[in-house]
Amino acid sequence: MKAEPLPRPVLLYDGECRFCRFAARFVVRLDRQQELALLSLQDERAAPLLAALPASQRLATWRLARPAGALSGYGAGIRDLLETMQLARSARRLLSRVPDSVLDVMYGVVARNRGTLGRLVPDGPAPERYP
Repeated sequence: MKAEPLPRPVLLYDGECRFCRFAARFVVRLDRQQELALLSLQDERAAPLLAALPASQRLATWRLARPAGALSGYGAGIRDLLETMQLARSARRLLSRVPDSVLDVMYGVVARNRGTLGRLVPDGPAPERYP
């Protein structure tokens, strides 16, 4: 299945993870102008967006799929995500001073503890806004 051109960036997140769904709902609240699409990594429509990655890497982290086809993720990808939302661009400028390696380590801490963190946040549906 070939990916169709994207009209806007797509946030791909783990729809089976309570903490990830919570984080995606938070992004929806930040993205008041709907500059970003959202889709669970497990959704069949996500497969063409992830086709450039080896199968073992497709669920390794959240991803931001951009209209030109580039993918970002992990901690360093948060800057790309924030850049897509007008209300979050100032936060992106602050994070531009933080090295990618530090953002990736911080992301790793959260990712390794997302089960525990998920018990601390309200549960809810996986948001979807696609395309």
